[in-house]
Amino acid sequence: MLDLDSIDQHILAELALQGRLSNHELSERVGLSPTPCARRVKRLEQEGLIRGYHADINPKARGMTICVMISVRLAKHKPDGHSAFRETIGKSQEVVECFMVTGNADYILKAWFPDIDALRHFITTTVQNLPEVAETSTMLVVDTIVSGARQQAFSTP
Repeated sequence: MLDLDSIDQHILAELALQGRLSNHELSERVGLSPTPCARRVKRLEQEGLIRGYHADINPKARGMTICVMISVRLAKHKPDGHSAFRETIGKSQEVVECFMVTGNADYILKAWFPDIDALRHFITTTVQNLPEVAETSTMLVVDTIVSGARQQAFSTP
């Protein structure tokens, strides 16, 4: 684990909020000159703390208005049951996140759909149609309280 000082943490927080900051703007925000700031960013990338930069696409702007969390309990708890499930879910366009969890469910899926018919079709033909799946439970997301950059930054200086 890399020892992060307050400047490193500040760099991570700023980039998590806005990954397209220029090095000059980032250096001003964290109180460093551009060259040492660029060196720190490069080190954070090389050490694996910064995994990449991406665009945060608004699903609603693309017509995806329904967000759900689907808990999935598998019938088969053998490696082949997990791999078959993961392979199918990995190919799904609707699923934006898939978590393997402990407790009453084996997996939690976060997925977006344009309408309730698309959601029903996905659950019945993709998820529940897998022989590895014993049970599902779907929860409609009504509001997002914390997401994105905040969860990635963990803390701000």
